[in-house]
Amino acid sequence: MKRAIHPIKADMMRLHRIFPAKFGLALMLAFGLLFGIFLKNGTTLLVFGYGVCGEDIGFLWNAIDPSAPDESLARSAFAGTSLFVPLIVCLVLLQEHGYKEGYRISSARGLNRFYGALAHAFSSALIIGAAYSALCLLLFAIAIIRGGHNYSHNILTVFLPAMVVNAVLVISVALETVTIYRITGSAVLSGAVVIVGFVMSLTLYGAFLQAPIPSLRWIFFLPGPYLGVGCALGYSDMGQLTLLGYGVAASCLSVLIYALLSFRAGGCAQWLVRLKDFSSQN
Repeated sequence: MKRAIHPIKADMMRLHRIFPAKFGLALMLAFGLLFGIFLKNGTTLLVFGYGVCGEDIGFLWNAIDPSAPDESLARSAFAGTSLFVPLIVCLVLLQEHGYKEGYRISSARGLNRFYGALAHAFSSALIIGAAYSALCLLLFAIAIIRGGHNYSHNILTVFLPAMVVNAVLVISVALETVTIYRITGSAVLSGAVVIVGFVMSLTLYGAFLQAPIPSLRWIFFLPGPYLGVGCALGYSDMGQLTLLGYGVAASCLSVLIYALLSFRAGGCAQWLVRLKDFSSQN
């Protein structure tokens, strides 16, 4: 068990020194700052509904519902998620592509490849979650300042649980991306599958709410509907526990597949090296 835990600290230190990790945080915060300053009030992105808190899905910036001002302000903090999902996908692919050296170091030190993959996946998830939370806090502060709202305890009780749930969902998107990348070996294909799937599933979910069609139930395997509901606080369609359950389940499944694929790749590579040595000796 200790061998499975200790590599996480080492991976965190290595990831901290990797360029995309630092650059990604700075880039997300810079875009968040520009997003919050220059976007007009009442802006909506991929929204389905009429601006009513609890019923809409999508991403709304300072679209205030007079009947629920606290919830309206809280959902403004998550409005940029639709724009930052593609950015997160690109950054996590860059990070994964540049992490081959970390695998070699771990293998050279005798670390089991399966444990190394688990440590890498968990440390990546922590970094993505922290970066996304920092982004939401920045947008939340900008929304309060620009909207002229008074800070209150009620706003925090709405915002903080929603931020945790949405961070878990964003982590699941990142882990799904690297798992698909591990399967396909193509960064372009992996990024396109996740981004297109995110937009398409959210759009189809909006149509599904108007006229439920059994053939569209496959969209619930994708993160789009859950992020659309979570970022708009549209809990009349799905509760927070449902969103959290999907995020945790998708993350755990992605990590398991990722680790198994990495372990299998390591086993195959070692088998080929031994076969080559055996052939050369004979």
